[in-house]
Amino acid sequence: MQQEPDMKIVLNPEVEDELFKKVKRTAPDATVVMTSREGAAAECEDAEIIFGNYTADIVKGAKNLKWIQTTSAGMDANRIPLELKDSDIIVSNASGVHAIQVAEHGFALMMALMRGINESFYNKLENTWQRTTLTDIYASTIVIVGFGGIGRKFAEQAAAFQARIIALDVQGGEKPGYVENIWPMNRFDEAVKQADVVFLACPHTDETDKLINAHCLDIMKETAYVINTARGRIVDEAAMIEGLKAKKISGAGLDVTEVEPLSADSELWGLKNCILTPHAAGGSPKRHHRTVGFFCENLKRYMAGESIQNEIDKNVGYPDKEKRVADIREVDTTA
Repeated sequence: MQQEPDMKIVLNPEVEDELFKKVKRTAPDATVVMTSREGAAAECEDAEIIFGNYTADIVKGAKNLKWIQTTSAGMDANRIPLELKDSDIIVSNASGVHAIQVAEHGFALMMALMRGINESFYNKLENTWQRTTLTDIYASTIVIVGFGGIGRKFAEQAAAFQARIIALDVQGGEKPGYVENIWPMNRFDEAVKQADVVFLACPHTDETDKLINAHCLDIMKETAYVINTARGRIVDEAAMIEGLKAKKISGAGLDVTEVEPLSADSELWGLKNCILTPHAAGGSPKRHHRTVGFFCENLKRYMAGESIQNEIDKNVGYPDKEKRVADIREVDTTA
């Protein structure tokens, strides 16, 4: 797609000055502006490209809009405004761009549970010197649900600990040598029955809504763990609470919940076999450099009339595997 002579790019939210200049260098003939949430609707009225946040009202008012690059790794299809679904506007997400930090965060949650760090923390609060039951990552079976950038990065880390890895993915993809199998989602039950850890790295869709439910917890090992850094609604929260209370599984590490922020009266807060973090897995001092770096590479593609990486299918909310960014290391993160 060729750019218009008076192409306008809106960055919402604002980014550091050095990153703003990076966008300007990438598209020197374009008008590039930064805006706050309050001023976004007005600035986007004549925008051709939006980087970052958008709303249904912004889409309605943006008459020249051709492309939205979000900064989120996931996108719920049922939350995409109809005005956007029914349009020719390209939407791309940041799948893979946050892979390093999200995978590391998921690994931290897993290790804290398997090595008893969480339980020891509670013992410390009670001045109690008590050993806990510990589990090895070595030779354990880790099931990764969703084998995009985050899932693959998590698998790399697990492979370094010599874990057995089974991946589940709706699109399949090339199998790395350190992964035993990539199975279709219809083998989910078969996989989780074997799992010592289930790591969720899939988008939230109609098919993955409440994927971790009472049935799933019933068929899992009592010694297993669930780690969710994806979307809260992939887990049936009520079933998870009951499962943790009944010790159907050993524990859960949840960076995301069905409703955020988590209600102060949720029983999850009081469960010692549950670690909670406040949707923080994407945090990194390099976060903005990575997202802007990826946007600038996509911007070059856009201006050259080439296909956009991570362009999502607006009916399902995620990119086709051929359009997913392969690895964050291919992105120029310099300012």
